[in-house]
Order: sequence, then C-alpha cells, then structure tokens
Amino acid sequence: MKLIQKEQQSLIASQGLNLDGADLSGVDDSNIMPPKNGGESSVRQVFITVSPKLCSAIKDHICRLKRFGTSDVSDQPSILHMHDIMDDLEEFTEIPDSFCDLPHGHYPLTITYHKFLMMLDGTCQTSFFDAFYGEMKSSFERGHSRSRAVQTFIELKEVTYEKFVTFYWPRFNADLTKKFAASTVFTEIISHIKGAYQASRPYTGKLGRQGYVMLADKRFSSLNNEKRDIIYDIFLEYESMKCTAREFDLSDFVNSLHSSLVSEGYNGDMVDFVYIDEVQDLTMTQIALIKYVCVNIKEGFLFAGDTAQTIARGIDFRFEDIRSLFYTAFLPETEASNEGLKHRKRVHLSDMFQLSQNFRTHSGILRMAQSIMSLLYFFFPSSVDKLNPETGLVHGEAPVLLESDNDENAIMTIFGESKSKHGNLHGFGAEQVILVRDDATKKQIIDIVGKQALVLTIVECKGLEFQDVLLYNFFGLSPLRNKWRVLYGYMEDKDIIAHSEEISHPGFDTSKHYLLCSELKQLYVAITRTRQRLWMCENTDDYCRPMFDYWKKLCLVEVRLLDSSLIQAMQTGSSSDDWRLRGIKLFNEGQFEMATMCFEKAGDAYREK
Repeated sequence: MKLIQKEQQSLIASQGLNLDGADLSGVDDSNIMPPKNGGESSVRQVFITVSPKLCSAIKDHICRLKRFGTSDVSDQPSILHMHDIMDDLEEFTEIPDSFCDLPHGHYPLTITYHKFLMMLDGTCQTSFFDAFYGEMKSSFERGHSRSRAVQTFIELKEVTYEKFVTFYWPRFNADLTKKFAASTVFTEIISHIKGAYQASRPYTGKLGRQGYVMLADKRFSSLNNEKRDIIYDIFLEYESMKCTAREFDLSDFVNSLHSSLVSEGYNGDMVDFVYIDEVQDLTMTQIALIKYVCVNIKEGFLFAGDTAQTIARGIDFRFEDIRSLFYTAFLPETEASNEGLKHRKRVHLSDMFQLSQNFRTHSGILRMAQSIMSLLYFFFPSSVDKLNPETGLVHGEAPVLLESDNDENAIMTIFGESKSKHGNLHGFGAEQVILVRDDATKKQIIDIVGKQALVLTIVECKGLEFQDVLLYNFFGLSPLRNKWRVLYGYMEDKDIIAHSEEISHPGFDTSKHYLLCSELKQLYVAITRTRQRLWMCENTDDYCRPMFDYWKKLCLVEVRLLDSSLIQAMQTGSSSDDWRLRGIKLFNEGQFEMATMCFEKAGDAYREK
C-alpha cells in the first residue's frame, strides 16, 4: 500500500494540487514529489521479488490498484492467467537491461531480482558477461539478441544448488565431505564465504580463510573452527572446478557488480523507493546492491519476509543482519554522497513491524507453527528473528496424527485399496495435497495414488496454499533419524515432561544437531500450507515419536485411527472449475505434471496439451 500511496501523492503534486476542495487530510505534504511530467506521477519506485510468478501477480495487482485510485472502473473482473515460462524471457525485451534513462512509463517498476541484476549489469561500463563472450558467440551468430543470448548462457552455465549436488559434490575429496551435508556446505559458501557483505576496500567478493573461521566466535554457530577450516578447503576445490568448467554462481555475478559499482560508480537513474518482498531468499551481498540505486536513506527502503520460511538452498537469513547491513553499508554510502549528512542525527532503521494477524489459517494450525518456532528460538536463537505469536480469527480442527491398525502404508490404505474396500471413492480434490520430502518420494507416492491426488514436495509448495494437507513420512525420511530425541531435553527444560519420566536422550550439540534448524524450518513451511485440515502419517514411529510426544503434551494434536469412516471424511470432490483453477496455479509455479493432471480432471483438453 505504501507504493500506491506514494504514487497518489506524486500524482497530486504533478497536477499542481488543483483539486477543488478534495480531502487531503491523509496526505503528508513533505513526501509529495515536485511535478515533472505534466500530470504524470514523477516518483520512481521499484518492487523486487525473487519469484517470477509472484512478480507477475504483484504487477497485475498494482495495475488494478492504480486504476482504482484514478477512478478507472473499466478493469475487467480478475482472471487468473497462465504464466508461461516464455513470459519470463519476455521480461528481458519489454524492460531495458539498464537503469540509464529508463522511460518513466516503466515506473512503478515491478521486476524479479534476476532482472534487477541484469539492469545493474547493463548500467555498468563493463559487463560481467563480457568475460564469457566466447561461450555466447554461437547465440549471437544465430541472430539472438544480447539479452536472449545471456539468458541462454545463464541457464547452461549457472551453478545452482541442484547442479552443485549433482555435478560438484560427488567430485570433492570424500575425506572432506564425509561429515557434512551438501546443503550445509552450499549455504556456507553462498551466504557466508561469498555472501557476507564486505565493507572494506578493495572489494574482493569473498572472506579469507581466517575471516571465515573466525565467524565461529562472532555468532551462534553449529560449526566450530575445525569444521569451518574443512569447509573452506571444499570451497577452494569448488572454485577451482568451477573456473575450469567456465561456470559461475549467483554470488560471482553479484560480487562482480559490487566491484564494478565501487570502481566505476553508478551512472544510472536514482530511484526514490525500493520494496523487496520475500527478502529471506536473498543474501546480504545481494541486498546490499540496492544501496547504489537509492539514496533515500530516510524512508526509501522496505523489506518484507519471514525468516521461518528460509528454505531456499544456500540462504542463511535474519532480519537482524539487515539492521547491521544498514549501518555498515547503506548509511556510509549516503554520507559519502552528502545525502545523509543533513539527517545524520536522526537517521535510524525503523523498528521491525510484524504482521501478527493471520487471515489464512485457523488457530489450531497457528499454535502448532508456534510450537516449532519455540524450538527454533531455544536451539538456534540466532537463526530466526524472535516475533510475537501469530493469532487467528477462526477456530478449526486440530491437526491429526494418523495411526493404522495394521502395518500397511497409510497412503496405500487411503488410495491404493480404497476402491475395493470402501466403494468407488473419488480421491482428493483440487484443494487437497499430499506433501513429501523429495522428488524420489514424490515419484513413489504418484505410483500409488495415480491421478487420485496432487503430490508436491515441500520446496515445490512454498508460496502455495491448500484447504487440506496430508504430510507424509516427514520424520521417517529425515536425515536426523534418531537425533530427533534431542527434543526431550527441551521438554524437560520447559517442564513439558516430568524429569521422573527418565526418557533417554542426547544432550544438544550444535556440531551434531545442526541439521535440526533446517528440518524445523521445512516442517514449519509444510504445516502452514493448509487453511483448514492437516493430517500427518508416518511409516514407522521410530523417528517421529519425540515430536509427536511434544505435540501431544501440549494438546495440539488429535490421534485418530485410519479407518473407513475417516478415509471417507478426508476425501472431497471438486468441480471442473476448481480443477482448472488449481491447474493454472500449478502451471504458473512450474509444476507441469501436476497441472496437466488438473486440466485432465477439469476436462480442459486445450490446457492439458
């Protein structure tokens, strides 16, 4: 809303305040921009988010709000459109790859973070991709534009987490990697060794070995000096392999931009306000790039996100780190340009504003989510920002732990034999989903349920929501295995269980239980995908028992036997329109297999193709 308010204030100013008695009581005169373009808003605002799909949705929403604000009621009813993968490429041609003399009609500019990087790169005298001209030469010869050639090159040569795990991790020295998870090492490389903002000059784009190892003493860490020293050895191997393969990661691109902007300066248009959504998906060096395009230190930056949902590979984020970044990077930059001097005595980062009222789900789910946050605060106090518990306006069914009276797989009980045992049931509807840990489990479950239910991984479902969620075998496939028993220590400490119960459990050791942090965050994301009902089932109770005991002691869950009456109550039908709408949403998230199934159920042969 702040973005729209600024647009309206600027528009009022550009019209010379000749409003014939209009009510201006809500307008802050000090924030009204001077007229520039004879009736057009002259404020330059940029909205940035990582997801292309969210970017597209926000762009449409802003357009509707602007039309509404100018009393234009000609807008058609909101229709959810399919956002094809080619739409992401079109973004490279519709908006120039530069902030130099950007036509004012592009503002407010709503772009992905990737596009923001490309525009910064196009503003610099020396492009990061100049070093790879030989690799892109064939694209130029085929008549492709520079933007399209660069995009093709990025798709081929960027080292993502998936490429890191598949092609790099198996080739590292096994003596170095045997004690680490690939995700841990990738996060340390991207977020800390190459992603920690460096205020000193010259800008090198990475921490030295000593600086990285010393992080063990500077912040609450699960990695001691010895482990960090080994990770740095892996990092050096990674950099050598990457250089030989002529590949790059996002941190290389970001750090190259910092170096260019420090040495050359920024020569593009300055913007007045920058808004970043889902900021938890960015590293500190990525966030720091926006200081070059906006020097409105007083109120020019707005960051929104949720540290509990930091499950993006390679990212270790807290809002407290942004506060530190503001004082080490943003404020000195504006003071150097004399913009901050007049505000020096009163410039400060505003207090964090928490959106504590949840309108999406009910209080039962919110209490379970808060129980996970309590564990994160206790075991990993520096990994998340401590916030007040969210509250809901409505009550709902308590989350259900499913138990079977035989050894049969719960998924098989619900879907595999439901027709033969309980009649011709229709399976899950368009507003229901089975959530699993990984692609391998997803394939196994699809083989069982066929087209009776949507199946997604936890990472795939981030940003989506459903009426009902069935979380399958989260603990059974957890890499923590029996280390989940460390939760009993927390329960004893908080008097949730009596010390007399004498439940054996290990003491918490950050070096042994560091994976617990990411496991809890994944669990948080999974359970908060539901608006109404949540069911959890496990193949065995070997690893789930500590968490289930925790929830039972807090009276947060209900245990139910998986019988025919419950199975019937779980399965709901959906109309063709419901399936079509869900198919479009999944298509827009790149979940094409599940989207195709939805269109088939909707009888939409055109979209199914």
